[in-house]
Amino acid sequence: MDTKKRIADSMFNLLKSNSFDKITVQTILDDCKVSRSTFYRYFDDKYELMNWCYQSYVDTLLSMDGRKRLHLIYQFLDDNHKYFERATKVHGKNSFLDFLYNYTYNLYKGIYLKNTNSSELSDEARVILEYACAGAVHILDNWLNNGRKESVSEMAEWTFNLIPEIYRQYL
Repeated sequence: MDTKKRIADSMFNLLKSNSFDKITVQTILDDCKVSRSTFYRYFDDKYELMNWCYQSYVDTLLSMDGRKRLHLIYQFLDDNHKYFERATKVHGKNSFLDFLYNYTYNLYKGIYLKNTNSSELSDEARVILEYACAGAVHILDNWLNNGRKESVSEMAEWTFNLIPEIYRQYL
């Protein structure tokens, strides 16, 4: 197993059973048996590590159909709900929800610009995307923290249908 993944697995396991505030870089180092310099070779801080645990998985899905991708993302969130429930409790700079908004925004922006051969979003496309990303993050946060009552399939389908058509057509 590569070192970066070992560090991420440690964070993943620690956050499933501890609040983020109780996890320090030293806790992570002790758990995964790497040096401080090794940790900082891969991550700026524990916030970046927390967010990378999501991004590294989702990045592997980018070549898939949008519906299937969303289903797999929701399945991943559901399978690892304890981790993500705790991650959503982190607020402020570098919080998971802030990261998720920016990651989703930049992902859809890139897909849109590539498919429209544009260099910038129009004001309308930008506002639509900002609104859609904020809503998607809010819905996901509520789903995770209110018992995940809706099924993975329902959430994936409903979320896909809520993506504005100007973006959905390229997914």
